[in-house]
Amino acid sequence: MSAELVSKGAGGGGVIFHTDDCRGTYERLRAAGVEFTQEPTERFYGTDCALRDPFGNPVRITQPPDGPMRVPTAEELRAQA
Repeated sequence: MSAELVSKGAGGGGVIFHTDDCRGTYERLRAAGVEFTQEPTERFYGTDCALRDPFGNPVRITQPPDGPMRVPTAEELRAQA
């Protein structure tokens, strides 16, 4: 994939960063002027939020759950949609 395509936001699946405090990271970055596309949200795999870099590429910031992860069944996922 060319650097030109990546710089236009057409470069694949994006980047995921791990943090120990998703909500705190969100608040610090937001206070610094970062615009988010999704606020921190609780999910079965932990808490995450989303933004786009200056080129439009998707970026996620994820905090794993405190305990073991329980993957929901297909029926549970459909019910949440």
